[in-house]
Amino acid sequence: MKKVLRDKFPFFIYTIIFWFLAFMFYDVFRRMGLSDQPTVELLQERISRLENLELTSKISFITGILYSFIEIGFDQPKLKRQSLGVRLAIKSGIYLLLMHFILAVGLFNLNRFLETPIDFTYLQLVTNGAVWSLTIYFFVCSVLYSFLRMVNEKFGPGVLWDMMKGKYMTPKVEKKIFMFLDLKSSTALAEKLGYLTYSALIQQCFYDLNDVVQKHQGQIYQYVGDEAVICWDYEKGVKENVCIDCYFAFQRKLFSRREFYEDTFGILPVFKAGLHGGELVVTEVGVVKKEIAYHGDVINTTSRIQDKCNEFDAKLLISGDLLKDLSFASDYKPALLGEVTLKGKELPVQLHSVDAH
Repeated sequence: MKKVLRDKFPFFIYTIIFWFLAFMFYDVFRRMGLSDQPTVELLQERISRLENLELTSKISFITGILYSFIEIGFDQPKLKRQSLGVRLAIKSGIYLLLMHFILAVGLFNLNRFLETPIDFTYLQLVTNGAVWSLTIYFFVCSVLYSFLRMVNEKFGPGVLWDMMKGKYMTPKVEKKIFMFLDLKSSTALAEKLGYLTYSALIQQCFYDLNDVVQKHQGQIYQYVGDEAVICWDYEKGVKENVCIDCYFAFQRKLFSRREFYEDTFGILPVFKAGLHGGELVVTEVGVVKKEIAYHGDVINTTSRIQDKCNEFDAKLLISGDLLKDLSFASDYKPALLGEVTLKGKELPVQLHSVDAH
């Protein structure tokens, strides 16, 4: 639990900042556009700017913390695999309860600043015009917040912000690690299971993959049929062998759900992978379906390395260039396979297989 909270700490901070800015904007909007509300006029006369800032900060902090826990809860595998409609319905109910709680906290703190507290009954509170304007604003901000989360999830962590800044409008050279991950014996499995059942198998595997990749600071670049392409910033990927850990964590995740896979599909899926890293070009492409694209030899080489898994009867192959930047402990056992000429390349590439002890 402590590790989860430590990893999610930046997310807590961003959420608190979002709600602080949202409530501050509402305060400005309220003072400028809702001055005809009797309650607002009363508060403007009786609450100082400093007290208003204190009240806004407290409500923002509480809202940010509660929202963070709600969003973390919805990141759990069982909820993430529900339909969008079901998730929105559950979230709406939770946010409605949260809104009432925040109103109660706000009213309690508000009365602390007033010489003559506002003695609202519950009915007066929920039928007050100023409260309804806040409720509607709160709902709009919640929708915006959820939208930003979904877009960030769609593009990958941090990509949305990079696109908003126009970071990759001009192509840039960056150093990345790529993993090409492919289901072993996929063609035979598709024929055996039928394409509907096979597609359901791939869907479940990629659900599990997403859970693992997020915990290992990776990013799903794209899905191509039954293949997934994962990438890391080079320094993050080599630190503590996180790119290697990700592969074996995925294997353990599948094995931990062995009973489910065997009961549902009659097999335990096994994936093979190739790993390689280096410099390549990153740029923003497209207009209607805009995305961040990677161009360079690193992509092709990693794909070719993964293709060699069957030839060497290996689950994980890694290039010599990447291996030298990793520091293997007793958890993994690399084995030199030699220099191999990959399809489409003139110079041979040193390959190693990696197994877990």
